[in-house]
Amino acid sequence: MQITSYTDYALRVLIYLASSPERQATITEISEFFNISRNHLVKVVHQLGGKGFVKTTRGKGGGLSLQRAPEMISIGEVVRSMENHFNWVECFDPAQQRCRLLPACGLKHLLARAGNAYLQTLDSATLADVLLHTVTHELPPKDRQS
Repeated sequence: MQITSYTDYALRVLIYLASSPERQATITEISEFFNISRNHLVKVVHQLGGKGFVKTTRGKGGGLSLQRAPEMISIGEVVRSMENHFNWVECFDPAQQRCRLLPACGLKHLLARAGNAYLQTLDSATLADVLLHTVTHELPPKDRQS
């Protein structure tokens, strides 16, 4: 089971924002903190906003903040929202089913159960839960321009 870097970046953005809820952050600030391409992060933040995880405020003093409290954001919900599919192996995708073992293979069912357990585990944790295990980062001054 593996998530894409896109989803990883989304989770990092949410953790960053949740670790300092009293202030707004900028994409540039987050990009520099994690050493992630700003252009790539713009796409991630746009999707997070469209899915209701992040709100953006334009203009001077604007930035990003969480749309909901960390206790209300399930890690499983974020992962499901950011990933395109959960085709763990070829036979999960009807358009790609070329495996000759498929009619008699039990691996697909085993991997499906494992994938469900993986997602259920992620569903059981919230952003607040992962903050308990995250060291608070040192934020730049509020008046920093980006």
